Amino acid sequence: MSCCHVLDLRLTPQGVSPSTYVYSILREMGPGESLRLWSPEGPTLLMAQLQNHMRHTLVWQAVTDGQGYLITLHIRGPGEALTLTDTLRRDHDDMDAHLVRSLSLVSGGRWQEAVFEVTALDRALRTHILLENDLLAPVGARDLEEPTSLMRREHDDILIQLDAIQEVCLSPEQSCQDLDTWLGLLAASLNKHEFREETLLFGAWERAAGAHKSLLDEVRRRLSSRVLEPQAAPRPYAARTGTRPI
Repeated sequence: MSCCHVLDLRLTPQGVSPSTYVYSILREMGPGESLRLWSPEGPTLLMAQLQNHMRHTLVWQAVTDGQGYLITLHIRGPGEALTLTDTLRRDHDDMDAHLVRSLSLVSGGRWQEAVFEVTALDRALRTHILLENDLLAPVGARDLEEPTSLMRREHDDILIQLDAIQEVCLSPEQSCQDLDTWLGLLAASLNKHEFREETLLFGAWERAAGAHKSLLDEVRRRLSSRVLEPQAAPRPYAARTGTRPI
């Protein structure tokens, strides 16, 4: 669908909410496509609802003529990450995908493949934690001291879980059930942790990225630098360097 098409929300069918109306159109569109909306109301609430419907894959901007708002929506395609928030949320999604695959492989008794997937998850998650602790936490606003402290404590707990998971991965194949248990605990921890970060901290970090133009580039550089060797295998924690925040 061309982005030159403008959907007038004053013409929303009776009894249908604007967000439901727009979503019915967006879900028929593909990644990389765009749509414009004309809304008599401010876009903040509408876009929050649409982002939830679309799993945060929308990039949008709005302009006003004083009487209404012209909103341009773009459905992010594979590899697109245009803001700091988008970049971090995509990294959360990637780590969640590693975790889901790990659980599936363990459930299927595919021990060696599971260990490889868990190793990829370990490296991704440690890199992400270091990035947030060392690069993003210091740029947060002063009134974010409490959620930032909570984030750091949860990071410490997650790192402890990762250490335990790595120890299990060094054990014989019969430890598969233990790995399933630890991965389940990690999944529960990440579910709550990622939600709190995205709700309490991402907005402030995005504002900081607007003031410090190099911040987003550095985040992307760090995330792209973690390359897992094809035959990499987990090693004892003491043998790894640069993977734990100070």
